Amino acid sequence: MEYTIQQLAHLSGVTPRTLRYYDQENLLPPKRITSSGYRIYGSKQVDLLQQILFLKQFGLKLTDIKAILANPDFDMKPLLEQQKVTLTQQLTQIQGQLQNLEATLAYYKGEKDMTDPEKFATFKAEKLAENEANYGSEIRARYGEDAVKAANQKWQGMTETQFAQMHASEERLFANLDLLLAKDETPDLDSEIAKEAFLAHKEWLKITAPFYNAEYHRSLGEMYAEDERFAAYYNQRTSKPSAKLLRDIILHYTKEATK
Repeated sequence: MEYTIQQLAHLSGVTPRTLRYYDQENLLPPKRITSSGYRIYGSKQVDLLQQILFLKQFGLKLTDIKAILANPDFDMKPLLEQQKVTLTQQLTQIQGQLQNLEATLAYYKGEKDMTDPEKFATFKAEKLAENEANYGSEIRARYGEDAVKAANQKWQGMTETQFAQMHASEERLFANLDLLLAKDETPDLDSEIAKEAFLAHKEWLKITAPFYNAEYHRSLGEMYAEDERFAAYYNQRTSKPSAKLLRDIILHYTKEATK
């Protein structure tokens, strides 16, 4: 089936002006142009427009979309599969939020009891989903599926006391990193402040990780500094970038244990 630019605009919800711009940018040329100058679009162009809109929905810029679609080896299926996984995770998260909200509302109305672990279950699930989306593939590649499953199970089974200890140790970590970063000179890794930062991170790791050993700790430290997403988590929580400093502290205090 063929469409004029007005018909394709009505079909897709994209304005004729946008379709003309896509043509000018050689992103979506029409199938043909009539002798009267009208753009005509066929099924191939309809599919291509759908791909463009999907890629925009995924957050890609038009310049990136143009480069992707120009690649003869481009395959839309993996991107769609990944987006399906992402949306499914988001849907599960929203459903969990609604269930927890309903249970909490009933609790405050005096209609049902709510255990302390139930009060925090949704927040744990949200953090788990966030970590999976941000770091899941890297963690699996480095440590394997079994380690990830064990870590997730440990996280979900965390008690309220452990949850509080985890946050407290993380706050101590960031406070000590800030103290080290506030000094003009190169941070002294042998100082009590650096040692306290290490012990705080070690405590946090023992609560959250499926297991603990010095080699695992060192590996995580390297990943914090190498991967910009992990680095951003620490850099944004302190007054100055701290991921590399944390890496150096971890390596310093675990070097004897790994010999």
